[in-house]
Amino acid sequence: MGLVVFLFILNFVISWFNAWSVGKCWLESKAAGGFTHFVTWCGAIMSASGFTWCYTILLAIGATHVPYKGHMLLTPRYATAVLELGYLVVILPIIGSGIGILIASWQNFMRSRSLLDGGIAGYNTFANVYNIYNASRAVPMVLRDLGGLLGKDKDKDSIVYLLVILAALAGAMTTFAIVQASAHAKAYKVNYDLNQHKADALRSY
Repeated sequence: MGLVVFLFILNFVISWFNAWSVGKCWLESKAAGGFTHFVTWCGAIMSASGFTWCYTILLAIGATHVPYKGHMLLTPRYATAVLELGYLVVILPIIGSGIGILIASWQNFMRSRSLLDGGIAGYNTFANVYNIYNASRAVPMVLRDLGGLLGKDKDKDSIVYLLVILAALAGAMTTFAIVQASAHAKAYKVNYDLNQHKADALRSY
């Protein structure tokens, strides 16, 4: 349980950092457009996927402890279905955005030839291969498992779908809020620095 909590917190922190980093470069990438802004979107998607997975875990666990019509809202079996469906929702965006970030990291390394950029490109390569390999094994099993469960109880099915949708919306909204706050903070700092430079120039004049 301690390891699970640690991984949950780590995933949440990484997702927050990704959203914050996207916000810091959002205005510049939007102005540049093209592949630069596309990679920024990839970072935002990666962040939203991470938050979505965190919220999916919380909702799946919470649903097994919420009373509903004399029993719990979801049984552990259906809570597992929430996790499985949540995995299907986030895995393709994670792989797709990861490939975009991977291409950008290798481009940076080819330009800079620095050890740091090479390490980042190498890590991104490993992460993408790892995600694709795991998805190729997990997705067929998850589809079979969900196919054998969903459709038997419409009420439970509706709750499963609803919780995953709520998790996805919460993940996207969390990323959007952090990106907006980070972008506004960066814009404020830039404007402040420009005003300081203007004031210094007038004083020296």
